[in-house]
Amino acid sequence: MNLDRRSFLRHTTAALGGLPFAARILASSPRRAPRSLILVWLDGGMSHVDTFDGKPEASADIRGDLVAKRCAVDGVFVSEHLPGIAARLDRCALLRSVTHGEGNHDRGSHLFLTGHRPSPVLVHPALGAVRAHAVGADDRVLPAYVAIPDAADYAGAGFLGAVHGPFGVGGDPGRADFAVRDLAPSGDGDARVDALRQALDELDGAPRNDAERMRDRFVAGARRLSTDPEARRCFDLGAEPREVRERYGRHQLGQSCLLARRLAQGGVGTVFVRDTGWDHHQGIARALTYGFPPKLRALDEALSALLDDLRRLELEDRVLVCVASEFGRTPRLNPVGGRDHWPRAQSVLLAGAGIRPGVVGATDARGEEPAERPIAPTEVYATLLAALGLDPNAVLRSPDGRPVRLVADEAEPIREVLRA
Repeated sequence: MNLDRRSFLRHTTAALGGLPFAARILASSPRRAPRSLILVWLDGGMSHVDTFDGKPEASADIRGDLVAKRCAVDGVFVSEHLPGIAARLDRCALLRSVTHGEGNHDRGSHLFLTGHRPSPVLVHPALGAVRAHAVGADDRVLPAYVAIPDAADYAGAGFLGAVHGPFGVGGDPGRADFAVRDLAPSGDGDARVDALRQALDELDGAPRNDAERMRDRFVAGARRLSTDPEARRCFDLGAEPREVRERYGRHQLGQSCLLARRLAQGGVGTVFVRDTGWDHHQGIARALTYGFPPKLRALDEALSALLDDLRRLELEDRVLVCVASEFGRTPRLNPVGGRDHWPRAQSVLLAGAGIRPGVVGATDARGEEPAERPIAPTEVYATLLAALGLDPNAVLRSPDGRPVRLVADEAEPIREVLRA
């Protein structure tokens, strides 16, 4: 394939999402220290009945084989395999009546992660990209948006362009030899990159354009990060005391949440923690309670330690935590002991910065649909925006100039869980 300079730049511009554009995103409230978001994404669809919305009075085919116990928060039954979270639920906001109609993984993920239903003509940006775009600051050292170990589909920059997308750390933070690849300076690597860039620019004599300038922003950002020892230290789990690492659990989710805390503490605006393997169409009781480690135990250790650390390090007013997935799962077990996709009811957990603890909404006796206070995913998205100090009513501009509201359907934040 022959690729001249103009073709290269045309394809690069398309991949990066077009030209930069401005929007009023930051809320007009009084200025305060920037808040960070840690989004723990349980990829595949967390069963609300088997976690935060237990139905011990329901029939066996609804409640399943896992026991739900009453916790300190009145009227809430939490899985006995989540004792740490149950003991800390009074620090959290539990949304029990989230509901929507998108039972497909891709469509449900797009709705939750971007605040919009999928569009055939536009891929919307995830909240981390929106925040990175709002903050700007090309001279920052740490990335504005980090994914551990990687980003789910639709957790990217969408039409905002790759410059606002997540920095994926890769690998498994739970491994003893975990390290972010190519994070340290590479000796003559800078010279090789500069030589390649110059060669591309000299393919013809056309003036520099926006695609080239965007490319140079990537290179400059990577160089700042790799040459700053304090920034690199934020990615170093070995800097944590052994007892802290043990509290989080020596597994991927636990160490990912510890790394997320270190990055948020260092000033990263959004950390996306992706935990896969929650799509349990068969044998859900065993899938959640067996393994190395079991899914529920890993979640309990990781989230309990994270909430404790936010309090211990006085970060509760700086770091917002959200635990969510694309939908819930069928309250009734299927013939092979699993639960299938169920967007009509699910739970979301919030804690930390900007959040007032409490329980909002409830599902019916079988966990099939909201019995009170239905909550749309767009309202959850608007709540996260508001808690972070972003304006849900702000408008972005797509590459072709189309106005796009940050969150669809004129959704409003859930005021019951927002601190004044």
